[in-house]
Amino acid sequence: MIVSVVIVSVIILAAFVYWYHSRSSSERNGTYSHEYSLKVEANTTEEYIIRLPVPNDSSGRMPHDFLSELEVIKGVAVFALGDYENETCLEIRASGYLEIEWDKAYPASWNERYGNLTMTTGAEGWRTHDPCYSWIYSSRNDIKMTFYYSSIHHYMASPWFASGGGPTFYFSEYFYWQGWQQITIDYGWLIIN
Repeated sequence: MIVSVVIVSVIILAAFVYWYHSRSSSERNGTYSHEYSLKVEANTTEEYIIRLPVPNDSSGRMPHDFLSELEVIKGVAVFALGDYENETCLEIRASGYLEIEWDKAYPASWNERYGNLTMTTGAEGWRTHDPCYSWIYSSRNDIKMTFYYSSIHHYMASPWFASGGGPTFYFSEYFYWQGWQQITIDYGWLIIN
């Protein structure tokens, strides 16, 4: 009886080890998951224009599909990319309440991780304790923006243990001014253990 239990256990363990090692390295290396979201609360039905930072990698490149894959959850908006005095940004023309998002995951083996934002300083790594600032533009002084961006590396450190992490950027602010403004962004690192 004991010998049978040991043999069955060894077979199950061997099958599991074979399954784990037969998985492709990209599955074990995990993914880079990106989430970009914005909510705008406007006290007007008149058109407004806002300009926000966009994701980029350590070389300054943006995701090639960012603009085409932005999704409007609520409201109506027109998107464009623009180069202004403070770098490349996302320009949004809309009116009233608006929610947009971009969710994208790439295999980590593709090395397509967009862990930075344009027009943003102070976000130079997980050990950074300096304030993080970003340039934002608003054509009106009566709107509230809530912005979130993350770039998280998910991977299996072992068959039983998920790990990873990455930078997150967040602000929720009422804008009582028009034009360009440099604001403080909450910047930190999400750690997955």
